[in-house]
Amino acid sequence: MYLKNTVEHLSISKYKIVLRLKENVTFFGYKGMAFRSGFSRVFKKVSCIAKKKICDTCNLKANCVYSLLFEAKVSKKEYRRLGFTEPPRPFVLEPLADEKKVYQPDENFEFYILIFGNSIHFLPYLVLTFNELGKKGFGETKAKYELITVETIDGKPIYDVQTQTFYNYDSTIKLSFEEIKEVNEIKIRFISPTRIKTENDKKEISFQTLISSLLRRFSGLLAFYTNKNVDWDYDEIVKEAGKVSTKFSDLKYVEVERYLTQQNKVVKLYGLVGEAIYQGEITKFYPLLKIGEFIHVGKNTTFGLGKYEIVL
Repeated sequence: MYLKNTVEHLSISKYKIVLRLKENVTFFGYKGMAFRSGFSRVFKKVSCIAKKKICDTCNLKANCVYSLLFEAKVSKKEYRRLGFTEPPRPFVLEPLADEKKVYQPDENFEFYILIFGNSIHFLPYLVLTFNELGKKGFGETKAKYELITVETIDGKPIYDVQTQTFYNYDSTIKLSFEEIKEVNEIKIRFISPTRIKTENDKKEISFQTLISSLLRRFSGLLAFYTNKNVDWDYDEIVKEAGKVSTKFSDLKYVEVERYLTQQNKVVKLYGLVGEAIYQGEITKFYPLLKIGEFIHVGKNTTFGLGKYEIVL
């Protein structure tokens, strides 16, 4: 199987965060994008020591958490060849996949944060950013909230809001591919809007397009957030993926709104949701497809777009 052992080199940690809303909130479209506005600005406030407005002139930028996550650029040719101009951000915000859009004051809002590779040390900065963002408000209406709990996937608290103390409980997801049998047909359910460039903007994601996008994202996370090198034949894997056909597809475009804080305006993005069934020699691609359930695929994955699940 392609990347069976390599996939295990990218560790995945998952935490549940619970917020308590202080006012009425209505989510228009995908809920994760509502937290996009102001997030990097608050993250910089939490993590920046020098308090400079421009990172390029700061002597501390080489070791600054904000600069590493939001300002870093790619210089190596092998990574630029895969389309990277900046490192992929090593975390994903994943709201619950339900239909609830309207929340009242004192209602809880839950979501998960997934963190990849050696970037686990960024977790305290992410938690403190969400704590601070709640004081300033998120989204177009600047809705305020308070951070209630941060827990591991098995319910252990890793952060005490009152004392601002962090506890070192492991929340790593274990992936195993030892018992995988032959897979000749697979259904992929695209849950959150998935923004992958398709041929002629068709409402279809071919298996080859899916694997190409997954391979690119995974290789970026592996290269920048582990000590492992990218040493597989990218072109050969994508070529093999082209032999897998689409048996069924009911994908449709949905609208995603993103509020731009500095410009005080809403821009509309579009992504695909629905199901697709692929048929062919799929077994060799299963490890990559499986880790894709956690790292997401396509554009704007940081705030939860590109989430899918495998249905065998």
